Amino acid sequence: MKVLPRILPTEDEEDLHLDEPAPGAVRLARDGLIWTAAIAIGASIPRLLYLFGFTDPENPGLGAYNDVWHHWQIAYLTQEIGLSAPGGPRLWDLKGLEYFWGVLHPLLMVGVFDVTGSIDIVLNRLVSLVFGVAVVVLLFHIVRRYWGTRTALGAALVASLLPTSVMNDTSGMLEPLGVALCLFGIWAWQARGGFSSGLALGLATMARAEAWIFSLGLVVAALLSKVSRQRLPLGVAFGAVTLLYMKVLLDQTGNPIYPLWWNFIANAVGKWEYTPITSGQAEVRPVLGVLLMAALIGLAWSLWKRPASYMLLTYGFGYLVFVAGMLGFTSYLASWVWWMPITRVFAFPYVFAGTLVAVVLLWWLPRRFGKRAVPVGWAALIAALFVAQLAWIPIAKVFGPTEANWKATLAASRQLGAWYNQPPYQGHALAVPSDRPDVTYGLARYGSVEGKHLVSEMYDPFYYLPAGYKYQDHQQVVSTLIQCWLTKTDTRLIAMPPNNKDYELARALNPDWFVLVGTMSETQWLVYGVSVPTPTRAACDQASREAGH
Repeated sequence: MKVLPRILPTEDEEDLHLDEPAPGAVRLARDGLIWTAAIAIGASIPRLLYLFGFTDPENPGLGAYNDVWHHWQIAYLTQEIGLSAPGGPRLWDLKGLEYFWGVLHPLLMVGVFDVTGSIDIVLNRLVSLVFGVAVVVLLFHIVRRYWGTRTALGAALVASLLPTSVMNDTSGMLEPLGVALCLFGIWAWQARGGFSSGLALGLATMARAEAWIFSLGLVVAALLSKVSRQRLPLGVAFGAVTLLYMKVLLDQTGNPIYPLWWNFIANAVGKWEYTPITSGQAEVRPVLGVLLMAALIGLAWSLWKRPASYMLLTYGFGYLVFVAGMLGFTSYLASWVWWMPITRVFAFPYVFAGTLVAVVLLWWLPRRFGKRAVPVGWAALIAALFVAQLAWIPIAKVFGPTEANWKATLAASRQLGAWYNQPPYQGHALAVPSDRPDVTYGLARYGSVEGKHLVSEMYDPFYYLPAGYKYQDHQQVVSTLIQCWLTKTDTRLIAMPPNNKDYELARALNPDWFVLVGTMSETQWLVYGVSVPTPTRAACDQASREAGH
């Protein structure tokens, strides 16, 4: 630990540096813009090559990264239905998870869809790519301020070329957006932009659920700083954005911390993840425990000593504490798979670790051993990057086979769309199971089925039946509820999941209502045309009362 104060400038030293006059401010600004452009181009090249040269741009990884289609679905249905929904604009989803991750990304994607006139999922991937590049640029400037241009170039090189970063930054997932906003908050704070920092950290809470923890932690860490003039604007901006967001969540979900609660607090104790932890999964706990302890020591030291770079260190070590703690010592461990280390969860921790390595090799070694250590440091860093490229092997093993899944889904979606676009179904509602946003995308993009015509079976009459109220015991009442639901939603075509006892009974009791159109080979959905006699309002009300709705 004694070597760290010599590696990291103190906060007082940094304050003195910041207060020095800058006669070459214009030249420095121009220099910064040139570096920004160069780093952005350098980081973009491998990501664009991976996205358009080595993967199918429309397949982020069906079967591995299914959430990408779900993020797309929320944005698309918000554009199609939510913004004009009765009761005011809101997010929209078929799975009831529209507010689960955050509001910023779907609203951003709605804007992208509007500007481009396209709903292609490649736009999701390009947006995450842009923010992934922003992470590299911001990291360069933060590191450059504390350890110089050479070290910043090393950190940027690591962040640009790590396979896990290249793959995850082009995935269409949300992490690049959340990380970029947090790093912008750190960068703005170090530039004495308290209000901008608070605004960015507040927006980060809207981008990723874990950013609630990171942003609040960074705000608290910033308040420990001696830069008292920026504390008030930081707190005001962060508080205003966060309180506004909490008000929206309270109005829409009844829980002002809804994403934080369901992603981590409730899930940590097993209210979401019910799968038991296997012996194989438990075997990784000691490794994560060691990582957790190391990260806790780094975090504690950063907050105790508070070198000038402590905001970046707090974020990096705090991120590691969160990942190791949540994955290793909560019910999240039940979701561990062998390829978890290459996923989005570990993407930024690898970048942070690489940054620390760059600091040691390109900043500390030359200060300790002189300029002759510079080539040695660069050689060691580049060698480590070459070794890191081995990560492409598990990435290819996991994501390569997903192309077959995507082709099958695409064919199934086109078939369902073809059935829907025949009379008498076209222009009416299509009811679908709620758990296949990839099919939603296929229908909208290739099946000519607009989102406004989709009805989620998650909210069918069975969803609202009281506990213990079974269809077979109340056949007439429940059949009437189904009849009323199909009529109210104007459903003329319904894709039923296989082996669903309630839907099987509905077909058996009311054979005149359903005619088999076909079976989707990939999903095994049974697709039926629907023709139900229109029930009276009194019959619907009576059935609803009897069922306890």
